[in-house]
Amino acid sequence: MANIDITSRIERLEVFEERLGVTLQSLSAFVQDGGADSILEVCGELQPLNGTELQGDVELVVAAYDSSGRIIGTSSCSYFADEFFGLETFDLTVLLPMNQVTKVRVYPKKG
Repeated sequence: MANIDITSRIERLEVFEERLGVTLQSLSAFVQDGGADSILEVCGELQPLNGTELQGDVELVVAAYDSSGRIIGTSSCSYFADEFFGLETFDLTVLLPMNQVTKVRVYPKKG
């Protein structure tokens, strides 16, 4: 299986980050090509913009798009304000029906 670096295809929605008082840092994206099915792995850090606490619960979403702009896979994870400790790393995996990812969106939303 080949590991293909597609970090340059990541799009952040910084307006959403600002709205929730967080920032996403150290992002990377790799596709493990397995023929008919592939696996997208997106890693990074979630940090508050100010201080060490989240303003509220946050759900982090990863969406993979093909060349037609269709979503071909998604994954998400939740962070709870009362359990958050200043910085969290994440490693989200998305099963893809093909290795044709042209864009990867990573964004937070209210949890």
